[in-house]
Amino acid sequence: MFRKTVVLASVVLLVALVAAQASAQSGPPLPGEVVMANLGAPRGLAFDSSGNLLIADAGEGGTIEAVLPGPEGESTVKMGLSGRVLSVAADGAATDLVAGLPSYNTGSETLGVYRAIPHGDSLWVVFSGTGAGAFGAFWTDSVVELDAATLRVRRVINLQPFEIANDPDGNGYDTNVSDIAWGPDGTLYITDAGGNDLLSWTEAGGLQLVAAWPDNPVPTSVEVAANGDLYVGFLGAGLAPGAAKIEHWSGGQLVHTYSGLNAVSDILLDGDTLYAVELVIFGEAGPGPGRVIMVDSSGATPVAEGLPAPFGLAKGPDGALYVSFGTIPLGPGMTGGVIKLPL
Repeated sequence: MFRKTVVLASVVLLVALVAAQASAQSGPPLPGEVVMANLGAPRGLAFDSSGNLLIADAGEGGTIEAVLPGPEGESTVKMGLSGRVLSVAADGAATDLVAGLPSYNTGSETLGVYRAIPHGDSLWVVFSGTGAGAFGAFWTDSVVELDAATLRVRRVINLQPFEIANDPDGNGYDTNVSDIAWGPDGTLYITDAGGNDLLSWTEAGGLQLVAAWPDNPVPTSVEVAANGDLYVGFLGAGLAPGAAKIEHWSGGQLVHTYSGLNAVSDILLDGDTLYAVELVIFGEAGPGPGRVIMVDSSGATPVAEGLPAPFGLAKGPDGALYVSFGTIPLGPGMTGGVIKLPL
């Protein structure tokens, strides 16, 4: 998911997610209403203009085994075409909007489709991937624009050449596209969790660097306010307790940092209200299940707690929040899904 995390962080996350999954299956019931279950690796959520919930599910990999190179060394993956984008209607009926997407199961997580976000007459699909092992392929470390009506590919924005040529964070090659959002002028903003940077893209100017973070805070998400201000969420360097944050940028300048958060995997700006998903919470008893929070200058206010490995967040036309969970299943029978959280 976020390939620049260190070994210690991976161990901490493993322990946290095992505890979180166990809590979800044998502990108290999950908060809210489960609207979709039995997903492989649910990630980003969005709603289309018809009110359908779109779920990016990275899948479960497949039966083809390969050893691929990467920034942190070789890894064995089980590949398949189990990735998909689901469309869930208001009555709960679910269909595969896009199916048969490449899925890479590394054993600890599944890489592949990351987000699917409608914009205008297009569906924009974000793919995280296996790094140099699949260089240039549209399904890895790319943002792909599809025609929303026909689902034909309109354009591919691959971040690997930009990272190779520029290495904005100065830490060597790594790229892992994590989120996109549009500015009022149509500029597309892209966070790269592996490259530790925020890029902009226009058809005329291509990819341009907006900001880079050499200290490896792992930017996971981006939102754009109506006035063009940018909000960027971070997993946090080393996945340490309290290391996560959300930065508010205005006019190219950092104006405020919401600090002291835990493993922010997604953010949502709803008017003047800022929400975030914390993938895991570090408490006195150690790491535990994640949560959804509301963030302001006074700190974080819990919206829903006790979520096993939550990841993506979206607000529905019904005014409720929807959050994906179980994004990293760690054992047999541990599946993911989506929960509805009435506000």
